Amino acid sequence: MVTGAPPIPRIELAVVPTPLLKLERLSQELGIELWVKRDDLTGLLETGNKIRKLEFLVGEAFARSADTLITCGTLQSNCCRTVAAVAARLGMKAILALKGAPPEEYDGNLLLDRLLGAEVRFCSDDEWGRIDELLEDLAARVRSRGGAPYIIPESGATVTGALGYVTCGEELVQQIRHGAPAFDTVVITAFSGGSHAGLLMAKQLHGLRAEVVSVPIAWEAARVRAYVADLIGQARRRYGLSVEPPGEIRLLDGYQGTGRAEVRAEALETVVRVARLEGIVLDPVYTAKAFAALLDRIRRDPRELGPRVCFIHTGGIFSLFPYRRPLSRMLGGGGLVES
Repeated sequence: MVTGAPPIPRIELAVVPTPLLKLERLSQELGIELWVKRDDLTGLLETGNKIRKLEFLVGEAFARSADTLITCGTLQSNCCRTVAAVAARLGMKAILALKGAPPEEYDGNLLLDRLLGAEVRFCSDDEWGRIDELLEDLAARVRSRGGAPYIIPESGATVTGALGYVTCGEELVQQIRHGAPAFDTVVITAFSGGSHAGLLMAKQLHGLRAEVVSVPIAWEAARVRAYVADLIGQARRRYGLSVEPPGEIRLLDGYQGTGRAEVRAEALETVVRVARLEGIVLDPVYTAKAFAALLDRIRRDPRELGPRVCFIHTGGIFSLFPYRRPLSRMLGGGGLVES
């Protein structure tokens, strides 16, 4: 439990603890023990890591008597879909500002957003360039009709959201105490680095012994490190937590490509390979990129991350479906069973 002064509002939403699974065939191939923490299985429409963040963000929203959640993201944002699911579960309203034009048909996360009853505001590139102003305008409109809005920044990447991965780190510590391997390294995907910050705080607050390493898939390394350090400093100041930014914030750098919007063939190949070897589906935008980077680093130097490595699968399965065309081309032909 995250403790602070005063107590930190939280609404328990995730199905936890999420399981730990050894990837047997990949472990044999790589010569180390490679495990995955199935944080894609946090429940409520497979909400992944976002639901952990929203336990604290929505806890704060409730503490402020909010009835409407407002957030933003891409058309296939996992966080926006999770906000829509949480709002439906709790009887709240959700307003999503999504970057892009309305598509001819809904797909993936966007289909689920609408199915869950979220109100969607499609944003042009110009509007996205002033997204904070747009979110405030949407909040003002909610207030004008008698509602009480709460704004969640893109991906829930705030100090409050980072607390969700403090609890994930604590959960890992408990699983290790009850028989899970004492991992040498825990690896997680990083966009901004909020989840990385939470795990680093768990090292200090709950005794997580593993090294924590993230794989940036968009931001340059210096920006991720600065953001992680800043969030930890904010947590100390805002919540009174006994945490300090570490001297070194470890990343597997150099795998960003041109950012999260680009999905290269190697990410899709990783999706296919892991699905067929281990029966686990990664998402092409985040986890497949990070997992491909992890495999590359282990192949280059099996000793770099230690003999026991745990990859946290942060979810995002519904982002797979908009990539059905390139995946279909990749998977097409051969292998038919004769009748």
